Amino acid sequence: MIALPAQLPLLLVGRYAVAAYGREWLEANIREAARAAGEEDWWFTPDIVRSLMVYLRERFAGSTITLEELSGKIRGVLEKIGFEEIGARVALRPPALSLSLDELAREAGEGFELGFFQLLEARLGELEGLGAYAIALTAAHDGVKRLCAAKYWTQGCRELEVEIAHFLRQRKAASGGCQVELRAAA
Repeated sequence: MIALPAQLPLLLVGRYAVAAYGREWLEANIREAARAAGEEDWWFTPDIVRSLMVYLRERFAGSTITLEELSGKIRGVLEKIGFEEIGARVALRPPALSLSLDELAREAGEGFELGFFQLLEARLGELEGLGAYAIALTAAHDGVKRLCAAKYWTQGCRELEVEIAHFLRQRKAASGGCQVELRAAA
């Protein structure tokens, strides 16, 4: 048996499964829809999210739910209680997403930096295309060591880590894309 965090179904964002999502993310999305409908301080949001969380934990039959399905469920609830204007504006943005640099390095091939950067660019573009606003690049040290074919952290590893950070800053400056954070550990 798989124990899911907070007993919520996995959220599918494109081909990615997100286990870490919760109340704050849902509330922010519903508040955004309420503001778009002209309701600046809409006080029903916490109650709707609380009900939705109970439904997802206790009544939802599946182990996964897509972003689109979840948006539809929120829209349905809002329409049933008379807030069609807000429901029509619900368009969930993905929660913060993570991408393992170690897995990317493994996929690119040990020592193949050019392939790694091409793969990194493609994955970041894909996640941004799905609406990601924040991406954490996890296992950075393991991925850098794999690319450098190093057992221990070396000066070459440090230089490659700086090069990756520079790549991310240039990419953000050029495209105005989402926020990307490098994390040493998983």
